[in-house]
Amino acid sequence: MKNKLLFLVFITVFFSSSFTKSGELSAHIDKYIFLKGKVAERTIIIKIKCYDESTVRYLNYYFEEDKKDHYLEGNLVGNAWQYTTIDQETTERNLVIREETDGSWKGYWREGSNKKINLILYPLTVNPDLKYYNYSQNKALDPYDANKIAIVELEKTKTEKIAKHLVFDWYTEKESGISLFRLQSENNKINLDSINTALEVLQLSYIHNYYHFNPNVQSSTIHTDVLCANESLISFRIVFNTIFKTQDPLKSQQFFTLDLHSGQQIDLESLLWFDGTNPKPKKNDVYGTYQYRKKIFAPKIFSILSQLYPQQMQSSDCNLNKEDTWAIPNFALTKKGILLSFSQSTLCNFLDWALIPYDQLKPYLQKKYTLN
Repeated sequence: MKNKLLFLVFITVFFSSSFTKSGELSAHIDKYIFLKGKVAERTIIIKIKCYDESTVRYLNYYFEEDKKDHYLEGNLVGNAWQYTTIDQETTERNLVIREETDGSWKGYWREGSNKKINLILYPLTVNPDLKYYNYSQNKALDPYDANKIAIVELEKTKTEKIAKHLVFDWYTEKESGISLFRLQSENNKINLDSINTALEVLQLSYIHNYYHFNPNVQSSTIHTDVLCANESLISFRIVFNTIFKTQDPLKSQQFFTLDLHSGQQIDLESLLWFDGTNPKPKKNDVYGTYQYRKKIFAPKIFSILSQLYPQQMQSSDCNLNKEDTWAIPNFALTKKGILLSFSQSTLCNFLDWALIPYDQLKPYLQKKYTLN
């Protein structure tokens, strides 16, 4: 049973880079209505969820000026839908609208005790010429989210040289503060189009997620640390700090090691190979890779770490003292060696001691990438 569970976890990790979130799937939704209009000087974007055989509708909205999701709940009263705040806002917000024969919606908006603001809403359409349209298509975003991504502004805020022949241009989205780099080649020997596209998609994904509503989040920050870069690959980590309203703060990180030419995530087998007898399994051979990880990779990594860090490797946290645990680590490359961690908890997500120097791995390093 334990091996079956480990295999299931391995499959999830193995294919994690292939899965993308295309949107929230809600049961029993008959249709969506997407609208756009003006509330005084602010532009409001609306998505209404219409449920089968229900007189209740839920409405998502954001103002283009801040992009943060908010929610209203609506009931049909007469020939108009009356929506009220349900997301614990300090100011009560109300929207009353009815559909006209020309497809528009007319009504009013009110915040707190302020005066009613008359408004007209029109069907929302997304122009293929808008920014990041390919991202929206690839992620299968609906018009509500596609419009939000299209109005994101990325400003170049810093340029620096971190690695030989590589220049890093940092782009920041002002409201969220989320920054990520793009690359330039000083000698023009490397085509960086693919990796820069991958980096843009990654940054837009984080920005998109940042603006999704979470009633329990008070604030969140994201920053990036470049750990290793050369003319064949780049490795970096993205660190998340989230402060909640009703629970302890959370700190987590994600590792990325990307091929500089393709922009694709590099797997451990392309960097290290401990089996001197058998060839590597094909990239899509999940079972073969799992068997190698369990029978050869994990025991070898466990042995090396136990020699380097005997005290830390006795810890039962996240089963660090179990050989099988090390079959599926997260990893990043640093200037000194390979850094390993796990995602089960904050404690195991930041194993800054679990660094294996390249000298310890020299016989097993693959020639495709230069690590030492």
